Amino acid sequence: MSVQDSKTYPGPFLVVDVSRKSEDGLSIVVSPLLRIHNETKFSMELRFQRPQQNAAQSASVVLATGDTIDDSVAAFDAINLSSELKKALMSLNVGNFFFSFRPEIAEDMMNPKKLLSVEWSDDLDGGKAVRLSGLFDKLSYKVRKAFLVEPVRYTFSTTHCSLKSDNGKVADLHFLIQRVIRDIPVIQPDNYGSPPGNRDSPLALLEQKEIFLLPTVRVFNLLQTEIHVLLTYTDPCAAISGENIGNQATISSGSTVDLYANPDTIYFTVTLTAFNSSCKPVNSGDWVKKLRKQKDDVHHLDIYLDFGSGRYFASLRLCRGHRGMLEVAIFTSYTLRNDTDIPLLCFAPHQKPLSWDEAEKLDFTIPPEIGSFLPKKSTKSLFMKNNKVCFKVLEEKASVVQLDLDALSGLMEISLEVEERSGFKYIAKLGVSLGTFTSKVNVSSQIISIVPRYVVFNESEEAIIGRQCYLEDDTEGLIAINSKQKTALKLRSGNNKREFSGFEKFVKKHRNAHDDSLAFIQFRLDKAGFGWSGPVCVASLGRFFLKFRRSPDFLTPQSSQVTLHSNSSQEFASVHVVEESSTLVLHFHKPPNVNLPYRIENSLHQVFITYYQKDSMEPENLSSGSIVDYVWDDLTLPHRLVVQINGVNLLRDINLDKLRAWKPFYKVSQRRGLGFHLPLDKNSGDTKINSFGESVGMQMVSVGYEVYADGPTRVLRFCEYYHSHNQNTPFHSSKKIRLGISSFALSLFEHAKQEIDLIDESVHTPIIIVRLDNIILDSMLTDKCKYNQIRVQSLSVDQKWVGAPFAAMLRRHQSDYSSTNDNILYVVLALVSSSSNVRQVKYSSVILQPLDLNLDEETLMRLVPFWRTSLSESNTKSQQYYFDHFAIHPIKIIASFLPGDSYSSYSSRQEMLRSFLHSVIKIPAIKRKSVELNGVLVTHALITIRELLIKCAQHYSWYAMRAIYIAKGSPLLPPAFASIFDDLASSSLDVFFDPSSGQINLPGTFKFISKCIDGKGFSGTKRYLGDLEKTIKTAGSNVLFTAVTEISDSVLKGAEASGFGGMLNGFHQGILKLAMEPLVLGAALMEGGPDRKIVLHQSPGIDELYIEGYLQAMLDTVYKQEYLRVKVVDNEVFLKNLPPNSSLIEEIMDRVKSFLVSKALLKGDSLTASQPLRHRRGDSEWKIGPTVLTLCEHLFVSFAIRLLRKQVGKLTFRVKGKQEIVGDDEKAIVPASTTQGPKMKLSWKWGIGKFVLSGIFAYIDGRLCRSIPHPVARRIVSGFLLSFLDNNDHE
Repeated sequence: MSVQDSKTYPGPFLVVDVSRKSEDGLSIVVSPLLRIHNETKFSMELRFQRPQQNAAQSASVVLATGDTIDDSVAAFDAINLSSELKKALMSLNVGNFFFSFRPEIAEDMMNPKKLLSVEWSDDLDGGKAVRLSGLFDKLSYKVRKAFLVEPVRYTFSTTHCSLKSDNGKVADLHFLIQRVIRDIPVIQPDNYGSPPGNRDSPLALLEQKEIFLLPTVRVFNLLQTEIHVLLTYTDPCAAISGENIGNQATISSGSTVDLYANPDTIYFTVTLTAFNSSCKPVNSGDWVKKLRKQKDDVHHLDIYLDFGSGRYFASLRLCRGHRGMLEVAIFTSYTLRNDTDIPLLCFAPHQKPLSWDEAEKLDFTIPPEIGSFLPKKSTKSLFMKNNKVCFKVLEEKASVVQLDLDALSGLMEISLEVEERSGFKYIAKLGVSLGTFTSKVNVSSQIISIVPRYVVFNESEEAIIGRQCYLEDDTEGLIAINSKQKTALKLRSGNNKREFSGFEKFVKKHRNAHDDSLAFIQFRLDKAGFGWSGPVCVASLGRFFLKFRRSPDFLTPQSSQVTLHSNSSQEFASVHVVEESSTLVLHFHKPPNVNLPYRIENSLHQVFITYYQKDSMEPENLSSGSIVDYVWDDLTLPHRLVVQINGVNLLRDINLDKLRAWKPFYKVSQRRGLGFHLPLDKNSGDTKINSFGESVGMQMVSVGYEVYADGPTRVLRFCEYYHSHNQNTPFHSSKKIRLGISSFALSLFEHAKQEIDLIDESVHTPIIIVRLDNIILDSMLTDKCKYNQIRVQSLSVDQKWVGAPFAAMLRRHQSDYSSTNDNILYVVLALVSSSSNVRQVKYSSVILQPLDLNLDEETLMRLVPFWRTSLSESNTKSQQYYFDHFAIHPIKIIASFLPGDSYSSYSSRQEMLRSFLHSVIKIPAIKRKSVELNGVLVTHALITIRELLIKCAQHYSWYAMRAIYIAKGSPLLPPAFASIFDDLASSSLDVFFDPSSGQINLPGTFKFISKCIDGKGFSGTKRYLGDLEKTIKTAGSNVLFTAVTEISDSVLKGAEASGFGGMLNGFHQGILKLAMEPLVLGAALMEGGPDRKIVLHQSPGIDELYIEGYLQAMLDTVYKQEYLRVKVVDNEVFLKNLPPNSSLIEEIMDRVKSFLVSKALLKGDSLTASQPLRHRRGDSEWKIGPTVLTLCEHLFVSFAIRLLRKQVGKLTFRVKGKQEIVGDDEKAIVPASTTQGPKMKLSWKWGIGKFVLSGIFAYIDGRLCRSIPHPVARRIVSGFLLSFLDNNDHE
């Protein structure tokens, strides 16, 4: 090119961006001054021309889908063109150009009978912004602004291309044009590449432009079914197919389609192709009028799509999305995902569920208004309007469970009882989890995942067999699990043969009807000769070890001889129970992938040891000098080992979980009474041989045992005293240390938002300040132990950012029992000095006073950037700790939470947290709600600090989720667990008592409660939901209420019948009733009375929930009994936890029957049934036969009582006469005036004493009569004894 041509046709401008974004150096980006992008699905023909040129002098370029053209490419393409065409393309460099375009229509979009012609769009001059109309104008376009970047301007405009056919009808394809503009300084460099003069003063400013050709509408199908979408400008009923080119499409599930509709007014019509059902057309113009009243920015708009005349619906969300396009998302509020192997039926509560035959006739395509059928491993959208849904297994005999999806937070579980056609009954335990629906468009949709609650994953190399244990019939329900296979567990329903402790019976009222915390399974190797392992609780988190014994029938004589001194007939495995979302996965490993928990060493010389687990009948032998690994035979039995030495009939009970120094096996008194001596090679000449082949000597030595820790393994070692690991050391001097810190503060800062001055980056503003005042550390160091005590008087977390809604995030809760001088945090730690590789903690306790916790969403978002996670896991071996006593006392929190709004400046992690709070947990606005976090007590735990923190986090997260459910008023609870610490500890306690009362908040409270509720057997963590202190008080008041009401009812009945004399008899009868029926007091102690069942003459059908709700509301309103519950199942009405009073039970039963009779569910006279039983006692039917029989029975009982009373009276008279003869000489004469006062006092005291004595006598009478089975004999004995209490004048 010549110099003259270079002046006439200048070259392109280049934009160079230099930044320090890269850590390795400078980042240099070279870009053109003008770029045009084609982001439509059509290939575009672009036409460029100068303003003074006509269409014939324009230059055209074809731009394929996704391609880009810029001014630099156009400049080089224009070199070989003619003069006018060259000028047209070179106009892109100077920005003085017009351009237009038209799409190339594919043949598959055209009707073959009609040829289409595509017109050019209007000429676009490229710079001036055009105001959009319709929804584009009302919905705000959010752009994420980067920090310290030059401002960018966004402009939008629309244009269209007309499609003409032979008959003259026209259809238009509308396009959205986006321009991104920023000002760029122009610098003319010299020959050496440097600008002349001042480098910071540019010659001019040019606009760098990017032009995007876009569709107007992008439709996302977020439903789990295929849909057809039609967008029209007018009424869709009047539109013809030729006018809808580019404005309609059939979209499969999860797909996206671009459409080219007129943005001014759009009619949306969505059709569900699977059901051939179209929604009522939605006119965007109606919503534009409503949005004009909105003063704030509207980022999205949700519209309901009514299908089937409003019987079911979906949602349509409109928002400005990518490049400013109108994004349309079609979704439902909830999506159901069935990840189980059980087909489920979802239906509305008022609907009758379909049977298998009815669903099969519909080809399992159930209309959306009825419900949804979820096959195995399937996902369906929920179109029902009511978010309260029912789930049922598609079997004839299966229970129904109702679930409120709006009340669901995080995780929960449901139980479905199923009876298969073969007659096999089982309970399908399913885990339910709530998650956000992931898509390119942010919509308010959640996905409900239904998974098996319990899954066994066989990670070993051999097949195994599993079954549920503690049932009446253990032969059915065997599960074969191959290697590397996952299988869902089906829990059988049946009577549990396992014995329960008193504490387990006490908390039974709090458990769910299908509580599986006491469900156990056991395994067996799929090869001959091995028996079943011990049971494993399916709801206990942690790692448990199993033992498989080989049957003696499969042992050879040689192996039997070897087995006498070893455990070669045993094989071990481990089951690691891990919580994965709402599923508990039981990972089966054989051999175990970790060290076994116990080891037994026999270091005694020529002494044979026999041992077995307590309450087990599987003894094992260990010869002298042998070492053997050990695993419990049955995890539910006591974790104690019974040991016998050398066949002597004296057993020793050893706790393997508790570490202890050397201890003698026999006490001195026991050794003296045994009449034998242990040998241990002290005199080899004086020995005898016993039946085990071991020598027995005559010299007495000290024999004992010790339990120490070797990493994660507890070792039981039998040895002599001088061979033990831990020998007693004398006590030496001690040191005392006290460290006091008056105040400690920690501040968190964030970058200040500098919107004007972008140079100073060092300005920070505080977010929160953590303050701890009056911290005192007291330590006493001795040779044996190190005692440490930490006290913190004040703890607070204050909010310091401008506009914070709360003054403090965390601070002490002020109650009537608290004082500002009390310590808010109290920690006690006692470390035992030991040379072992395991650090021993003798005592550890943490007490925290009640707190006020005030959280708001914006503060949480400001704290998100401080969260960091390690990218690599540490390979360092964790330090093992042994906690003889570890306790965290219950924590009470008065919580408040204030939700917030979403901002465009939020990072991905902040958006993730916000989605978790609002879509998964769905935490509501909370104002001063009481949150009760159970305390935990762990004894004899061998654990690492990391494991301890994880288990404590699991413990408190469950109670935090429970508190959220309670705050929402939901009856649901998160999935329950039986225990967390059972795999690493001897025992654990999980209870709550109010720490703010100040009565039982002492370091030894946990140990005292543990001793009080300790029962026989091992059943995992002793766990109680609710305030234990309030429960004990309530139980005591229930017992008092029961006793008072029973006695008072009897007194009132006696007064009505016989006046004042009947009151005394009524009191006796009330005492007698309590003695005859002690279960009444027992039921009161268990916080609920007996249960009753009413069998209906016909089933209420779909009105079950109405009948149940009405009865529950009626009884709650009238009787105000907290534990009274009503359940209606088919043709039966269950009344549970009735008040422990017979009169109240009769009245409640009568009211319920009256209501059932009025609804024609129970036969009877509604007028008669409506009266309480106590008001119509005289209306009983009169029959001659029973009346005569009853009269004869009364006469016989009365005659027998009088005859016995007369004989006893004669005997008493004879004894009394002898006493009067003997005592007459000893009587003295006293003046009447001096004895009148004492006689009155004596009479008063004698009256009270007689009243109390009569009550005691009646109670003893009732206890005696309980053992008499015959009713007539019981009445004779009772009447005879009570006759002594009658106050007859002639006696």
